[in-house]
Amino acid sequence: MGSSLASSVASGSVASSVGHSASGSVGSSLASSVASGSVGSSLASSVASGSVGSSVASGSVASSLASSVASGSVGGGVRVWTVSVASAASAVPHEEAYGVLDPAERERFARFRRGGDRMRYLAVHHVYRTVLGHALGVDPADVGFRRFCARCGDDGHGKPVPFAPDGTTLSASLSHSAAYALIAIGDSAEVPVGVDIERVRADMDWSRIPCVQGGRNTHGFEQWTRAEALVKAAGTGLSRTPPRYTGHVFGTWRAARVPGSGHEWFVRSVRSPDGYAASVASGRADVGVTVLSWRP
Repeated sequence: MGSSLASSVASGSVASSVGHSASGSVGSSLASSVASGSVGSSLASSVASGSVGSSVASGSVASSLASSVASGSVGGGVRVWTVSVASAASAVPHEEAYGVLDPAERERFARFRRGGDRMRYLAVHHVYRTVLGHALGVDPADVGFRRFCARCGDDGHGKPVPFAPDGTTLSASLSHSAAYALIAIGDSAEVPVGVDIERVRADMDWSRIPCVQGGRNTHGFEQWTRAEALVKAAGTGLSRTPPRYTGHVFGTWRAARVPGSGHEWFVRSVRSPDGYAASVASGRADVGVTVLSWRP
């Protein structure tokens, strides 16, 4: 692709990346410098300092997953990784990132019209597969996805559920917006999770967003991310009828009903980088949440 994935993401350049990826010629390095470009207003300082504004426990995917097993906490927590797109883009060569995608992901990758969007998708999904692979004990390319629609009960569409070749499944969720992504993995495959992150924008027209009532700037985006996280956990998709809070509160979790789902769901905000709002949802309220900063 002639230029690095990192610089493509940072600059949003179309000319350097459009037209080559669909054929599989994704062959230049991600590792060229991102110092000359920024993906968001706070990204450069965040990458330089190693801080993304979250309550960071450890950047290591493997060590954090292993420690949950060693401590006997499997089934009792959700881990949320904050991912800098620029860091993800500079982590591996283009061909390595592209090589782990499955045919459906490659098709979606090729449909992006702008080069920066393509490169952002490639970087984030490579990290997502890497985290899932660590959790499942398989190579990133060996992670598969099954889709199931909780609303109609059919396979083939709906929420993607990651699985290993031996059939082991995982409760996970992915969201990305502008310069950052969030990855959530539940310690128990039996407890669905959902996550959402949005960059706060001053010019948002909330009249078109039914899940936000009286929202202004950050508060509106907090409401939006909670609704999105809930429907992702439930696997129903966002409809014109938004989730409804029941009034029950369990610590930091708020209980809600999601249209199309007969279960009660739970949602809370999570620490996010400056200028962003983020939330995580779960099928249970007795789980802890650990927010980590992803590092290569």
